[in-house]
Amino acid sequence: MSETTIGAQKSAKRPRPRFYRRWWFWTIIGVVVVVALASAWVGVRGWQAKTELEAAIPLAATIKSQAIAGDTEAAKASVTEMASHAARARELTGDPVWRAAEFVPFVGVNLNAVRTLAAVADDVITDAAMPMVEVVANLTPATLKSVDGGIDLEPLVSAGQVLSEASTVLTAAGQRINGVDTSATMAPLTAAVGKFDSLLASLAPPLASASQALDVIPDALGASAPRDYVIVFQNSAEARALGGTSLSFALLTIDNGSISLGKAVPAGFGNFAYYQESVIAMPDGVAELYGSEFGRAMSNVTVRPSFESAAEVTQEMWKRQFGTTIDGVIGVDPVALSYLLRGTAPVTLSTGDVLTSESLVPLLLNEIYMRFWSDNVGADNAAQDVVYAEIVQRTFEQLIGGKSDLKALMSAVTQAVDERRLLLWSPVEKEQALFTSLGVTGPLPQSDETTDRVGVYLQENVGSKMNYFLHQSVGLGQAVCRDDQRASYRIDLELTNDLPLDAATSISPSILGQFVRENLKPGVQRMIVMVYAPSGSQIVGAAIDGVYVELEEYHDTAYPVAKVVLTMKPGTTSKLSVDVVAAGTDQKVLAAEVTPMVNPTAISDVPLDCARVPVQ
Repeated sequence: MSETTIGAQKSAKRPRPRFYRRWWFWTIIGVVVVVALASAWVGVRGWQAKTELEAAIPLAATIKSQAIAGDTEAAKASVTEMASHAARARELTGDPVWRAAEFVPFVGVNLNAVRTLAAVADDVITDAAMPMVEVVANLTPATLKSVDGGIDLEPLVSAGQVLSEASTVLTAAGQRINGVDTSATMAPLTAAVGKFDSLLASLAPPLASASQALDVIPDALGASAPRDYVIVFQNSAEARALGGTSLSFALLTIDNGSISLGKAVPAGFGNFAYYQESVIAMPDGVAELYGSEFGRAMSNVTVRPSFESAAEVTQEMWKRQFGTTIDGVIGVDPVALSYLLRGTAPVTLSTGDVLTSESLVPLLLNEIYMRFWSDNVGADNAAQDVVYAEIVQRTFEQLIGGKSDLKALMSAVTQAVDERRLLLWSPVEKEQALFTSLGVTGPLPQSDETTDRVGVYLQENVGSKMNYFLHQSVGLGQAVCRDDQRASYRIDLELTNDLPLDAATSISPSILGQFVRENLKPGVQRMIVMVYAPSGSQIVGAAIDGVYVELEEYHDTAYPVAKVVLTMKPGTTSKLSVDVVAAGTDQKVLAAEVTPMVNPTAISDVPLDCARVPVQ
């Protein structure tokens, strides 16, 4: 037997190594153990992270509500709690084991989504929510009041920087969340990502608006250079389309937050010139609609229902009269002033009268006219103007004196803006853009994709102050009555003259106005009514007290306008109905802008019977 054969036999007899002694076995076992431990680790931490995120995200809505309500202490506590949850979720999902597990098919996309959600939530809370809550907490009347009683602009500037940085954080957060691939994530996780994305999207616009506002406001308050604003005080007892006659003005100067108010200047008594032509270019149709009333007299700057045109006329007339270019215009009426007095202490006048939110309107628009009643109308008017000017002056001094209830004041401002009683205009583009976003620019009625808005505007036509006794309501009806499917609109206006039947002897001539000149009996109210229809629509008919009337064709830029006159004796009511055909076939909500009067205007939806609609 050869050596080779013997060697082979020995080799055949040698026992094979057992499988558990081989290296690859232990490698597999090691991998299995590591994967099992990693899976358990990731599973436990994932469950904990999920719990933390579920506790954190709903707090965002709570914080928003608390901030809006002005409960800064509660908001700070909620932010702190939310930050704790988000930081813990980020910690749980940020270790190397978790990151490695993200490469595992199917499981990985879910883990990546959870980690991103946790990280973004933590960044938003740490870099945006917490600084913003601190800003809100520090913006108080005390911190904003300067030593001279004006406005300390530094907190506003600092707040603007914080909000700008927070806006950047939210934008970046939204982009990161949008980048999360949820095509293969589990349904609950997909829903969570979507919910957080929606939350960020809802926060971004108001934050951007607030940031924009705080970027503009310091300069508007004289941070870069002194600002001069003219305040137009409207007398609602003598209506004009925008509100009331502009019978008094005052110059408000703001220099680096320091505020000073000049004396009230009446529109009459030769204080302002009368011009034979409008001092500004008249928009298309305005000359025919308003004639000599537009752009010629300071007392009539509010005759057109556009505060931009009123402000431009005011700016030009002020420049011609005093040689200075003003930086903006503020419009306010007595009702708005009464709202603002909710946030201040009562004001005592030199006459002994005490101004409160309840007493201002009756005193300013009725009682002073009844008090100064003699055979000398000129002297009466002069005495009335003195008291009127003091009321306006003292009210504003009280408001800018810094001793106000901020919450009550903000509520009052909101109501005044909603009712178009407080209006702002600036020739500076970014400031005007801010005013537009805040809804304080008083434009012509704005329709959109879902709503057609009409304008119902009133102008007193006796030279009186009788509109204190006028009550009005507007009814809006619509139906599809035409073959072309365009909607038919009906706008109803009811005006009631609540003057007493013995007005001729019981009411001051200063209130009754120029009834002799107008060949009317004392106490008769005569109102010019202008109904602005939506651009592209068609006015097809009108009736006064049920009797059809012919309408002249008027327009203001792209708006068709119906112009009629209503006359009411004391104790009577007159009704106007105007029929309009919509521009298109889309079904829309019908809404109305109205002249803000002394007494509120009720606006209601009413049914419209197609059998009573004119067909054209």
